[in-house]
Amino acid sequence: MSGTFHQQLKTEMDKIFKFEGKKYPQDEILRLDMHCHDKNSDQPDELIGRILNIPETWLPSKSLIKILKRNGSTAFTVTNHNNARSCYCLQDAGYDVLTGAEFTVTVPDFNSRIHVLAYGFTPEEETVLNRKRSNLYKFQEYALSRDIPTVWAHPLFHYKKNSIPDMGLFEKLSLVFQRFETVNGQRDTWQNLLVNQWLDTLTPEIIDQFAKKHKMPVNAFQEDPYTKIRTAGSDSHMGLFAGQTGTILHIPGLQKRLETETASKLALEAIREGRTALFGSTHDSEKMTVAFIDYFCQIGLNLEDPGLLRILFHKGETKDKLLAMFMTNGFLELQRHRLTTGFIKTFHKCFLGAPPRSLAKLIVPKDYSPVFDLATSLADVKKMAHAEQPLLYKEKIENIYSHLTDLVIKRLEKKLKDLPQIKDEDISKTIVELDIPSQLRLLFEKDNSLRSRFTFLRKKSDKSDPFKLDRFLDGLSFPMLASTVITAATFASARVLYNTRPLLNAFAEATGKTPHPKRMLWLTDTFEDRNGIAIVLKSILEEIRHRNLPIDILTCSSTVKPGKNLIVVPPKAEFVLPFYQHQPLRIPDILQLHQIVKDNEYDRLMCSTEGFMGAATLFLKNAYSIPAFFYVHTDWTTFGQKVLNLSSSAQSRVRRLLRAVYQQFDKIFVLNSDQQKWLVSKAMGIPDNNVHLTAHWTDKEYKPQRKSKKQLFGVSEDTPVMLFTGRISHEKGATELPAIYKRINKFIPGVKLVLAGTGPEEEKLKKMLPNALFLGWVDHTELPKIYSSADLMILPSIFDTFGCVILEALSCGTPVISYSNKGPKDIIIHEKCGFLASNRNKMADYAASYLSSPKKWASFRAAALKRAADYNPTDIFDSLLEDVGLSEQKFKAKNRTTA
Repeated sequence: MSGTFHQQLKTEMDKIFKFEGKKYPQDEILRLDMHCHDKNSDQPDELIGRILNIPETWLPSKSLIKILKRNGSTAFTVTNHNNARSCYCLQDAGYDVLTGAEFTVTVPDFNSRIHVLAYGFTPEEETVLNRKRSNLYKFQEYALSRDIPTVWAHPLFHYKKNSIPDMGLFEKLSLVFQRFETVNGQRDTWQNLLVNQWLDTLTPEIIDQFAKKHKMPVNAFQEDPYTKIRTAGSDSHMGLFAGQTGTILHIPGLQKRLETETASKLALEAIREGRTALFGSTHDSEKMTVAFIDYFCQIGLNLEDPGLLRILFHKGETKDKLLAMFMTNGFLELQRHRLTTGFIKTFHKCFLGAPPRSLAKLIVPKDYSPVFDLATSLADVKKMAHAEQPLLYKEKIENIYSHLTDLVIKRLEKKLKDLPQIKDEDISKTIVELDIPSQLRLLFEKDNSLRSRFTFLRKKSDKSDPFKLDRFLDGLSFPMLASTVITAATFASARVLYNTRPLLNAFAEATGKTPHPKRMLWLTDTFEDRNGIAIVLKSILEEIRHRNLPIDILTCSSTVKPGKNLIVVPPKAEFVLPFYQHQPLRIPDILQLHQIVKDNEYDRLMCSTEGFMGAATLFLKNAYSIPAFFYVHTDWTTFGQKVLNLSSSAQSRVRRLLRAVYQQFDKIFVLNSDQQKWLVSKAMGIPDNNVHLTAHWTDKEYKPQRKSKKQLFGVSEDTPVMLFTGRISHEKGATELPAIYKRINKFIPGVKLVLAGTGPEEEKLKKMLPNALFLGWVDHTELPKIYSSADLMILPSIFDTFGCVILEALSCGTPVISYSNKGPKDIIIHEKCGFLASNRNKMADYAASYLSSPKKWASFRAAALKRAADYNPTDIFDSLLEDVGLSEQKFKAKNRTTA
């Protein structure tokens, strides 16, 4: 663990364990894992598990007892969900086991479900307890009447769907329970510490206040309401960490009493009388991640098709059933791959400490030997100290994942090189027809009609051979499936572990104990590139540093150097899309991003690019249950329409894809009012209060720095100079410059056109505009001189979401003429600091009129500077900070769309 918050948690929990370990004489204690499971936990609490009809574990009862003994337990129980079958079977087989179970119980007045551990009951009493699970108060009344000790398990892991329990729940249940599980081996350190800190606040005075507030007799459910007893358990389902967290039970005269009494009887006595202490170690997600990887391995080995009708008719939302469908298809497909099945079988056995025989390596393909060696070494971890095991497992799993993904990338790059680039005319067809069949197996059949759609994807070596997915995936299936299992398990473990984060935040705030720091990670896959997004993000980074804000920017790059508030991760791969070749698609290691979010204690995310980084942001949002925001830089609908010339059907699919992506984010930040209206329209369906208008600003270097036209442009001082700044490409309107310039030149012969920038249309324009001056790429430190010395900037762009170059020019006192669309029309005040044209003839006419009227220039320059001043970083960033919840002050965002 790293970071001051995590270190604080670890320090506090270590103090608790150290204190608890000294409470009782070592020769008078039993060690009992009061919360562990085996194969009879066959009704999962997670809905997906119930839909798939799988148990929470396949671990045999006797194997669990063996693991508990190996890890130091001297008394035993098994606490399966709503049943004690394992305890009865073990008792019948001659094992000394304390009867126990974990009951799911409803708190009716709060419409919440909690887990209650109970011990020492008979089969007849178990039947009554199950009958009373629908009402906690009746459940507890019965348990108290039968002297059945109960424990509120993991109190801060709640089961109230889509909402946070009221604090009144905890107040009232502090009157209902005497025993609390304050350390759960599967929960993170923060959650365990908060429970312990909360119990410390429950003084007799506070208990009396709660009793009065909730109109409940203080001793209605417990004989001693002022004494709170703490317990612990591993909550292990796979058996990997069973017995490593648990409860120390003090038995005075233990050795003498064991001569005539069983350990289970003595353990029950200690639990009833509250002679308990805690043992364990501080870990966060490591144990849960390892447990889920092992669980997913077992699902892959044991899953049977649950049946379509079961999935369709089962309780749950559509998204739950779709997930169940995908998981079923994925795991059943995995079972068809012998190599993958053999790997996960090895994985599972090694987790249990049973390495494969040495001869097994001889049949492993050479490329997979490092993976096999790492998987085999997992068995050695069982020999290490308990506190070391989770981190050692984590390290080895990360290495296995890295080898697998490297192999995928290497083979994928080779296969992609053998495919032709998609032609422009095929892009619409690809977007419209690319789909996943409802019957996933069709993807892998040798003959299927799906491939006829993609005949343009042919091997370069065989133009007549259509694209075949099964052949394309040859050599990819094993590393892809195996790495997917690890990724999915990592996600699932974090999801289960952190889905109570909103409650933990609310609980910490209400109790004033250990609040989580507020920190935001801003993700992007472009930072060093020569584009507007990168320039803006650099300005944002400078503002973050200047104000010492709790925000870090993370970029994926092989060239950028990390620095203060800037995290750089190397790309696992880089691809160039055929329709967006100037910007490579960089793919980071998703597990590395996952670890960065955890280690650096971020509690919210911002993303600036839709591609892989957008998907990664949503992965992290759902894994860690934290809010995620999206900062829209690019208008992809206009790009598709104007630049890619997509068909109406393709445009519609792009819109639906964007809608599906944007709706997953908690808030969307846009740079112009048109985009704001579009996102909240019926076509996109994003709630009004989730879409926020923001803006860019210019660096302090952008101010009037007028220089000699002769020196900069090679013309006399009285020659009108018209400037174009930006990427020399079709989408930036550069291809319209020849026609516009020709019309202007009719009215003002000798006007000089200057182009600052580079791009794919540069050579073509040099031929069409032989008298124009092409400056190439100009460093941002030199641009202010260029802007200031020009008389007018022209921007015939067709899809700018904002227009940074417009603001740069205005900041240098240079008026701007642009088309009246989206970003530019929000910035330019027509006929005051520039002009807004409806077509290129109008643009040429406005430019000619202005350039032929030098008397107007002074007033326009003054208006340009005044307008630029409206876009100051303090106001803009204050507003953004408030919207993302990082500012305690209230600011009113200025209306930047009117004069």
